[in-house]
Order: sequence, then structure tokens, then C-alpha cells
Amino acid sequence: MKKNYFSQPFNLFILMGMILSLVACNSNKEDGATYFGGKIKNPKGKYVYFHEGKKILDSARLDSHNKFSFKLDSLETGLYTFKHGAEFQYLYLEPKDSLLIYLNTWDFDESLIFSGKGSSKNNYLINLYLEQERTEKGFKSNYRLNEEEFEKVIEKGIKDQLDKYNNFLSLEEEPPSEFFDKLVKTGIYVPFYFYKERYAYNHKRALNLKKAPELSEGFYDYRKKIELNDESLLDYGWNLAFINTFLYNLAHDEKMKDPDNKIFELELMKIVDDRIHVEDFRNSLLAKGVWGSLSNKYLTEEEEEKIYAYFFENCTDEVYKEDLKKSIAQKEKVSAGHQMPQLMAYNYNNAPVEINSLIENSNAVIYFWPKDLGKRELLTEKLHYLKKHHPEIVFIGIERNTSDQEWKEFIESKKLPSETQFILPKHSESYSWYEGDMARTIIVNYEGKVENGYVFFLDSNLNYYLKKMNKH
Repeated sequence: MKKNYFSQPFNLFILMGMILSLVACNSNKEDGATYFGGKIKNPKGKYVYFHEGKKILDSARLDSHNKFSFKLDSLETGLYTFKHGAEFQYLYLEPKDSLLIYLNTWDFDESLIFSGKGSSKNNYLINLYLEQERTEKGFKSNYRLNEEEFEKVIEKGIKDQLDKYNNFLSLEEEPPSEFFDKLVKTGIYVPFYFYKERYAYNHKRALNLKKAPELSEGFYDYRKKIELNDESLLDYGWNLAFINTFLYNLAHDEKMKDPDNKIFELELMKIVDDRIHVEDFRNSLLAKGVWGSLSNKYLTEEEEEKIYAYFFENCTDEVYKEDLKKSIAQKEKVSAGHQMPQLMAYNYNNAPVEINSLIENSNAVIYFWPKDLGKRELLTEKLHYLKKHHPEIVFIGIERNTSDQEWKEFIESKKLPSETQFILPKHSESYSWYEGDMARTIIVNYEGKVENGYVFFLDSNLNYYLKKMNKH
């Protein structure tokens, strides 16, 4: 059922006013520009940012009424994003669109309303996004089905969404652009392809089987149709999740052909190098492969050297290379099997504290806050989950990158217990051991020895490591 965006008269009056205001402002302009603006209730910051991929094209400051506007000259038809606080959402824009939004940050995606020229397509896309999100949340039970039953669920899900899309098109005055049609088809098909990529592993796990099921020859036929190098869709979330899972599956298959001699991270980088031709994207995936090796405590020194050598030889991004050199040095200073080096940080009251004394005789996780606001939000959510499921583990958070005042405001806004939050100033003697902008995490056992000196907090393997440590 299509969502009724105008069920609240208050919102409708706001939108009508905004539309009239925008039309009045633009009535004398024949410059062919594209306009994007809106109103944000309960703002999380002073600015709204307009992105194309990872590049910020423009920013706009909220006025006294929490409204903002962009004039976008020479904009091409395509997928963009706007970002406010830690949240972001996709926009589909065509030249000369005049698109308005109204949203409440307390329920960012669900409250989002589009109006103005270009709104129907964006309202359709946000509906599609929300429906796929709801499908994902309730999809877990389907992995218990056998292959035939599972295929029927996938086929029905795709058909239902295609029927809704065709109904949407029948109500439009003009046919969609080629890019819009491609974007919608990606949003319909790719989430279900993603579920298929995860089926073998999740079916085995759901039924507690000893090995993954043998699948029919045609189960992965969709792989022949997928496009891995379409730059216009590489920043679309579902597409990115699918590509990552697909490549990981191929690397796992290669590893299992000779499990004693093949290295997963190395096979992954070889597959990335062979299949991904967009340089920036290829470099980022190569970096993911090598970062994964940093947290793999089971690799031998010889295996690590092979992985690092392949990365340095094939990655063309000098920033990634320098980051890896720094991380390798940091991992060597805080290495698994050795005592956790002394770590001095400052508490909420600006007093120096020896972190080692806080975790003495306890299993502990020392995590460092990332710079990225979105990842900070994800870390906060995962922290609550891990603390609930591992109450016997001490969790210590350390800030490295923000000012003292910004750090304290963040702690207060997230209602984090100040007795477990600390800041490591840049003048600290050990700062270089831990500097960076990612959510690096160190696992320390009750004997004060490092179990893992370079795992990432948002890595799915973290929970696995913690479960194993609890059995000691």
C-alpha cells in the first residue's frame, strides 16, 4: 500500500508554503538551474551537505526557521545524496528539478517527504528503500527454507516490486529517463540477489548443518547479468553491499579449493584486481582486503608478508599505502600474545588515568572512536548490543581526533558513562601508536595480554573473538 505522506495537516501547510516560496523565488529565472531545499525539524547540526558519491558539491546553512536551499548549476541527471548530522539519504535529480523535502531527524527516513518538481520519482524511491529495508528485517526465517522454496520467495519479492513499479509508471505523464529505470531496477533486483549470495552460509547456520547445501547449477545465473563497474551506481548502498558479498563469496570458493595453502585475503585481492576496473573503487576494495588481514590473528608472518606485498604492488592510491605502513607499525607495537603496553589517557575531569589499571584482572575491549559521524552512530548501537551480551567484559572508549569540548558534548548526547570514556591528546607519548580515523579496537584478556591488537569495532568478527575469549 502506498504511504500517505500528507496525513498530517501541519506538514501539508509547511510544504505548501515552501512550494509557493520557491516558485516565487524562481519565477523570473530562466537559467536552467536545479533547485533543492527544504525544512528540517529537530536539526542535528547547522548545515546540510549535498554530495555526488563521496565528493561534497555544496553545503547550505540552516536559517532561523531550519530551512535551507541549494541552487545547482549544470547538474546532470543522476543519483546524489544529502547529508545532515550523521544521516544521509539518496536523491534522484534531473536538470531544472525544483525539489523540496521536509523531515524530522527523530525518524529520518520514515518522516521524509518530497514535494515540487521531481518529487514523484523521489517519493517512489524512498518507498522502495523503506520496503526493502522492512523486507530485510523480516527475511531471516527464509534461510531455513530449502532451495526450491527459497527461490519462490525471491521470485515473488521481485515480481511484487516490479508490479508496483509498473503501476507507478502508468501514473507518470512522461516515460522515465534511462538512468532512473536502471536505478529502480537495481533497487528491486539487487537486494534479492544479495539474499541469494548469503543463502548457502545462512541456511547452513540456521539449520546447524555440518556443511553448506549443494545448490543447483542455475542458482547463481543472475551473476552473469550483474554489472560490477557501473560508476553511476557504485555509491548506491544495496549495490555496494551486494558487490562486497559477491566478491567475498568468490574468494571463499577459491580458498576452499586448497584451504591449507590459499590465503583468503590474498584471494580476495586477486579477484578484486581481476574484476573491478574502476580505479578508486578497486583501490578501496584492495584496502578492505588488506585491512581484514590486520585483524586476522591466525595468519603467519609469511602469509602477512605475501598479503602486504600484493597490496603495495597493485594498489595505486598512495594514501592507502601510507595508512597501511602506519598500521603495520602500530600492530607491531601492540601485538597479540604480549602484555598490553601502558596507555595513559585523560578522563572526563581532565585527570590522567592509566587505562591498564582499569582493566586489571578483566577481559577488556579498548576501542577508539572513528572520525566519520555515521560510523560513530553505528559504533554506539553496536556498543549497546555487545555490552548487553558480554556483561563480564570491560569496554573502554578512547577519543583521538576531536577537541576536549566536542568529545564531552558527544558523551553527553549519547548518554555514555563518563567513567568508561577517555581522550588521548595528540601530545601524548603514545599517541602515534593509536592515531587514525577508524574504529580500531584492542582486545585484552584478564592476564593483561593482547588477544588481538588490530580488529575493527564494526567488523563482524569482533563478536566471534569475544565469544571465544569468554570461554577461557
